[in-house]
Amino acid sequence: MQPDTYYVWIGASCDYAHEERCSAGAYIMEQNNQKIDTYVVADDHTTEFRMMLTVMQHAMEVLPVNATIIFLTNVAYIQQNWDRQPTSESANSDLILRCISAKRRHESATVKVVSYHKFPQLPETHRMAHEAMEQHRRVSHLSPSGYDMHQLPERLKASEKHSL
Repeated sequence: MQPDTYYVWIGASCDYAHEERCSAGAYIMEQNNQKIDTYVVADDHTTEFRMMLTVMQHAMEVLPVNATIIFLTNVAYIQQNWDRQPTSESANSDLILRCISAKRRHESATVKVVSYHKFPQLPETHRMAHEAMEQHRRVSHLSPSGYDMHQLPERLKASEKHSL
């Protein structure tokens, strides 16, 4: 790991079997071998790819300008599409354009595909995303206002956001 580089482990979970198709994305951000931030987001009627692009965009927006960022994932779709100019046929073109815009703020931002079981951070991001997805489904099913952070379990709130 390179000093001062931000390593952002990203994962997502989607429940395609349910009508509302809840999905969530999460990241674990590290720098100098220290966990410095985590982030989780959930929504319904979406996909895990959209949630991964959403957490990537968020990471690039909260990091200092001119940062060097390496996103780590086991999803080749993200590596192949996250910073390529979308066409009229591209899926997730709105989020890809936001990622392209956010990437311009930084010295470099790249995506590296890594083995899921080789690094504990990837299963952890998926666990975080899966818990957020399930909680979102329960909360949004009960409340028309959707995701309410105040109703999250304490364990998930604690991993939700740490200051940079």
